[in-house]
Amino acid sequence: MKNAILVPTDFSDNAWTAIMYAANLATKHNWRLHVLHTYHEFSNARVGAKFTEEVRASMSETAAQNMEKLETDLRAQFPELLFTSACMLGDLSKTVLDLLQTDQYNFLVMGTKGAGRIKSATIGSNTFELIKKSPIGVLAVPEAYQNFRLEKIGVLTNFKESEAQLLRAFTARIQATLDLVLLHVTEKEESPAAEDIEFWKEQVVQRFPVRNIDYCEKNAVYRLDYNMPVPKCIDWMIEKMQIDLLLVSYNRKSFFAQLFSRSLTKSIAHNLLIPTFFVRSDIKV
Repeated sequence: MKNAILVPTDFSDNAWTAIMYAANLATKHNWRLHVLHTYHEFSNARVGAKFTEEVRASMSETAAQNMEKLETDLRAQFPELLFTSACMLGDLSKTVLDLLQTDQYNFLVMGTKGAGRIKSATIGSNTFELIKKSPIGVLAVPEAYQNFRLEKIGVLTNFKESEAQLLRAFTARIQATLDLVLLHVTEKEESPAAEDIEFWKEQVVQRFPVRNIDYCEKNAVYRLDYNMPVPKCIDWMIEKMQIDLLLVSYNRKSFFAQLFSRSLTKSIAHNLLIPTFFVRSDIKV
């Protein structure tokens, strides 16, 4: 079952948005979908064994009821979709990482609040943790995202080989010819040489199934009268080029990490406006 998508849920709104995105993606490519819910073991030394067992049974029953409703809603919207579900006792991140070791899944799709609305939801916090650890990356979907489109892909670029690895990781899974836009943030109005941009575009076209390729850049400015920090530059380019999905290569020394003065997780929580595929730069396809 290699052509499958794993989607964790805590039955929140942002998790449901991620499920809708994953269901559209699975339908488009005739893949299977697996919905996962995990819940923690209840343990309290100050209460008796009977009460502990009653709480555990109640948690299990509640999870099963929520999953049954989710299945009904999902089947109503995607009657032809092949999907399975499971409610499992345990830590979400650990359970997901164990499942990913089976090499069954093309994508791990997860929800996040995004757009400046930080909230300590289960899925949101685990999304950030799994971005750092997932062996297949994480496709993070902001709660406000509604319309599924997957025609034009944007990749944050600094013209490094790690970006080619990122494109390889994505195109090997999606197996479709797409439009691509290279997005570059400049500082101090120092643009790359035109011949360097064209050389990199040619390299990408030769190595990957790209239908059309464009280039867009925006200069970061930090002034009192005009403030255009890097996150706003990225948002500006996404809107200007009408990007459907953003690709980001991540490690502690990556171009993306260096662009942000705060932590990666906070940057995502504040600025994720469209679905974004994060892959660690050490992942090999």
